[in-house]
Amino acid sequence: MAKAYGTTSVPVERSQSCIRDLVMTRGGSGIAFIEQPPTEGFQCLMPIDGATYTIRIHCEVKESSDPAQERRRVWRVLYYHLKSVFDSAASGVLEFREMMMPYVVTKDGKTVAEHILPNLSKAINMNPARLLTYSEEK
Repeated sequence: MAKAYGTTSVPVERSQSCIRDLVMTRGGSGIAFIEQPPTEGFQCLMPIDGATYTIRIHCEVKESSDPAQERRRVWRVLYYHLKSVFDSAASGVLEFREMMMPYVVTKDGKTVAEHILPNLSKAINMNPARLLTYSEEK
C-alpha cells in the first residue's frame, strides 16, 4: 500500500505556510514550527470557546531512502489533517473542541493524548473519571 502523499512535490516550507495561514485565519495568535529530528510538527495558540489554548501536533519522520521526500510527505499530511479538522468543525459535522482535545498542551507540557494513551487499555475497563487524574500509576 502506498503512503499518503508519498509522491508529493510540495516543499516543506509551502506546507508550513499553509498551516500558518489555517491557524492565523481562524483566530490563532501564534505558531511555531518544530523541527527536532526525528520529530517535526507545530505548536500554536488557538482560541476554543473563549479561552486560548496551546495546541501541539507533531509526528515522527520515519527513516527513509529519501529523507527529503519523507519530510515533504509528513508536512503535507499535517497540513491536510489540520485542514480537515477546521473544515469538519466549520461544517458543523464535528465539534472543534473534541477534535483538538488530544493536542491541547497541559500545564506540565504534555498533551492530553500523551497523558491518556499510556493507560488507554486500562481506561476502557475502568471509571472514565480516573482518566482526569494526574497520578503516575504503574
